[in-house]
Amino acid sequence: MSDTGFNYLLSLIEEGVFVLGERREILYMNRAAAHMFEVAGDQNRSMSFIEAVRDYECDALVKKCISTGRPQSASVKIRGKNQYLDLKVSPDTESHSYIVIVKDLSEKRHLEEIRRDFISNVSHEFRTPISSIKLIAETLADGAPADGEVYKDFLHKIDIEAEKLARMTDELTELARMENDEVLLNRDALKIDALTKQVVQRLQAQSDKKNLKIVLEIEEGLPDLVIDQYRIEQVLLNIIHNAIKFTDPGGSISVRVKKQEGEVLFSVSDTGIGIAADELPRIFERFYKVNKARDDEGSGLGLAISRHIITAHGGRIWAESVEGKGSTFFFTLPFVS
Repeated sequence: MSDTGFNYLLSLIEEGVFVLGERREILYMNRAAAHMFEVAGDQNRSMSFIEAVRDYECDALVKKCISTGRPQSASVKIRGKNQYLDLKVSPDTESHSYIVIVKDLSEKRHLEEIRRDFISNVSHEFRTPISSIKLIAETLADGAPADGEVYKDFLHKIDIEAEKLARMTDELTELARMENDEVLLNRDALKIDALTKQVVQRLQAQSDKKNLKIVLEIEEGLPDLVIDQYRIEQVLLNIIHNAIKFTDPGGSISVRVKKQEGEVLFSVSDTGIGIAADELPRIFERFYKVNKARDDEGSGLGLAISRHIITAHGGRIWAESVEGKGSTFFFTLPFVS
């Protein structure tokens, strides 16, 4: 096979490939390597390996291969980036060059972290109600209180904790089905203004209890949307309920609905505690909770379920926030004009 054909094959593989000279100058770099290290195609011929990768651990591995004449391998975390790489360096004695193969493990590591967090969070969320039920049961087993009201109170607490477990189990099951695309939407043409008003009215008592003002602004002449009413109500209830939960008494919440090109935009703004910039990208992950101090409030699955519902409808969902000043959650639903 010609050098051109061989280079073409290397350009198609997912791993990054470098061919280096004895002074660690780049003789060849495939597209994957250039993309991985953000190197423009016209630069690689005039660069050294360290200039391309900008990491001394990677360069040290190449140096070791050159000095020992033996293959080397290592896993490296690129400093300043959340990037994990697997490097293999091999000498080619015939051409006096060195082959470096780089595999990006960042996504795999991220998925492993999500899996570990998920298992840890499930254990934590279930441990609290289970411990409460166990403690109450042990108290009753040691000798039921003579006071009938106390006895009833214990049974009521068991019922509350069991309900928490049942709700989390149902939400986990629902989320798993959504992630496997096993949930069918029962779509109908609905007037979105009536649906939104109904949801706000259902939460009015909660907002009044905290002395919060809810402002509802719905643009006139909105088109009917072909949606699953129960699912969209679920999303609105979850987002507005969160706004109520994380806004201090005396604050305000604004619910707005308006039409834009090809879609209807919903937004829920509050004057609450806000979300830190480094936490904002993770809020739609299952079990992720912004305010760890309030870990008894909710399962941490609501926003993950909401994301799947909106995506299934062909819409988008996101949030903007300034810590200490409040948050705004947005989602869109497309319509056929």
